[in-house]
Amino acid sequence: MEQSNTASGFQDLAIIVTGAASGIGAAIVDRLQGAGANVVALDRMALSAPAALSIQMDVTSEDEWIAAVKQVSKQLGRIDGLVNCAGVIRMGAITDLPAEEFRLSMQVNVEGPFLAMKHVLPVMYNQACGSIVNISSTAGIAGAPGAAGYCASKGAIRMMSKAVALEAIANKSNVRINSVHPAMTETPMVKDIVRQLGGDDNIEEQMRALQPSGNFIPVEAVVDAILFLLSDASQFVNGTELIVDNGFTAQ
Repeated sequence: MEQSNTASGFQDLAIIVTGAASGIGAAIVDRLQGAGANVVALDRMALSAPAALSIQMDVTSEDEWIAAVKQVSKQLGRIDGLVNCAGVIRMGAITDLPAEEFRLSMQVNVEGPFLAMKHVLPVMYNQACGSIVNISSTAGIAGAPGAAGYCASKGAIRMMSKAVALEAIANKSNVRINSVHPAMTETPMVKDIVRQLGGDDNIEEQMRALQPSGNFIPVEAVVDAILFLLSDASQFVNGTELIVDNGFTAQ
């Protein structure tokens, strides 16, 4: 059966969203629900937002991914989309960054999407359609001091998306894989960065000043990009990155 999603609607499509409890993940769940999709919301935190199916799980656990994909396939019958949105950031100069903090960034930000794609793709290959959107960052395009682990992980997502997209093309599966790269966005992660940098009220102002517009990217702008890549409007967009930064990486 061909995918029927368009830019204007996702009626009855089964779409998995990780990191669904807050930030961009919660916003994409809300938009997809409003567009008629059967959203599967995944997060390690308890989920309160309405969804067709909510699963509390650790995205770095392969056993939990196997169980989740089995549950979604049984209850919804298919998986039309996957948005890998779960992520963490640990700030600190590389000389000060504990090795376990670096490993955590790689586990959640890279191994999580790897496991998701590993176990969701066979379902999409079998149904001969699907779209996967991996949320990276402008930190996967350009370096940021004090964020070596985060940059490494987000750069890895970018290149992993390209490699897997080529595998899907070779499979002749009509499955697409792309990455989205937002600049600083109005999410709880910004507050977490400010806290890690000392909690000074001026830190957030300085972070905003680094943006060409002097402000962060609205969450809804990132959601718009994700919806585009999930939809048939982007049917020939594959293995590439969509940067949502209002000129940040153009500097």
